[in-house]
Formats: sequence, C-alpha cells, structure tokens
Amino acid sequence: MKAILLAAGRGTRLGPHTADKPKSLIKLGGITLLERCVGNLKRTGFEKVVIVVGYRHEMIEAVLAQNFPASFYKVIMNPDYTRGSASSLMCAHTEMDGEVLTVESDLLYDYRILLRMKPATAGNAMAMGYFNHGRKEVKVYLDQGNHIKRAAWAEASDTEAAGDWVGFTRFSAPATAALRKMIEETDLEKGKELGYEEFVFKLIPQFSFQTMYIQDLPWIEIDNETDLNRAEKEVCPKIDNFAAVGNVF
Repeated sequence: MKAILLAAGRGTRLGPHTADKPKSLIKLGGITLLERCVGNLKRTGFEKVVIVVGYRHEMIEAVLAQNFPASFYKVIMNPDYTRGSASSLMCAHTEMDGEVLTVESDLLYDYRILLRMKPATAGNAMAMGYFNHGRKEVKVYLDQGNHIKRAAWAEASDTEAAGDWVGFTRFSAPATAALRKMIEETDLEKGKELGYEEFVFKLIPQFSFQTMYIQDLPWIEIDNETDLNRAEKEVCPKIDNFAAVGNVF
C-alpha cells in the first residue's frame, strides 16, 4: 500500500517556528515531524511514500536523504503550494493507483493509528477524533452505523456531528481511481485556493466510507503555538513513553 504525504506548506500560523523551515521540520523530542511520520509509515509496512513538497523543499529532501533509503520514498515538487492542499494532491495524481493512504504532515501521532487505517478490511476510511480546541474543523456525520453520510466544515459547537476528521484517509483502489479522474478533470487555474478536503467530500456519496476511531491513541495536529505547546508537553511524552518500551521504529 502506498502513502501520500502532503508536506508542501509553510505553516504561517506558527510564526517564527516556520520562518526558516517547513512546518514538518519542527522537532519534538529531538525528532522532526517529518522523520516521525515517514518512520511510522516504514515501520508499519507501507511499500512507498510519496512526499509532496514546496516551501524550503531542499531542507525536506536533505532530511529524507539522511534518514531513509531512496527506494522507500519519492519527492514531488508543488511549485504552486500557496494555492492550498488541493494543489499538492493534484501534483501527486500520477502516483494514484491501487490502495492509497493520504496523510497530513503536521500531525504528531502514535504509529498504531496507521495499523488501524492500513488493513484492506478498512476499505475507504477516514480517521475520526476530537480536536477540542474550539476552532472550525471538518465534521463527520454518520448513518445508523459506522459509515459516513457526509463530511463538511463546521463550527466546534455543531452537535449533529459524530466527531472530527483527522488527517488520515484511506482510499480503496476504485476510490483512488475516481479521485485521480476527478483531479485530472479539475482546472485549478480557474479557481482560488482550494483544500484537498473538497475532493473527499465529493467522493463520499459515491463510495462507502467508514470512520476509524483514533481518540484512544495520542495524536495532535499542529497549527499554531498553542498546539505546539500541547504537542511538546502532553502528546509527545505519551508517544515516546510507548516507544521506550521496545516499540521504536
């Protein structure tokens, strides 16, 4: 199974932390987010990771070359990365075949999340947790079971949603093919900045997507200084404590 890692943006909300480097090169516990994510993917048996880069891409490429075999990853440049995450996903369309997992590069997470998302029995799946930070996020709305009837941006106060979509999404081979076709038919030049979420929203009515609950495992998306502080003080110690008992990648 292949993974596509979206790592092109800078992360301007983190101010000085990303003034001289991409967000994915922020270190937590002495290890960059990038190394943690790619290491987790390698550890859990992914065949290949495609990494879409943009801002200060040479720094990301140097870290990859120092830490991972060239046969495991492929770097794709997004020259228009300020146009949003959809522009990055579009750059990787030629790599979309078979089963694919997309991952956002600003996530600090326990590797066991990947073990839940990877099995073929997961079909099409979106990781679900609870951000609990009071900001607008993508909410998932379920049918009578565990399947998603829709997903949409909504305020934290929305009580109809089952939870929040965290940035791990698994696509079956048919859904991957449909995603690639949708991307190839999209002309971003005619539009404004676009998030890759819009592509997933359109796929949900066409395919059965289930939720994969991950809130019982440590994770956090790092968007601003508050998130970074929480990552350092709360989330990273939980992940590293688990790794310390013999489960390091």
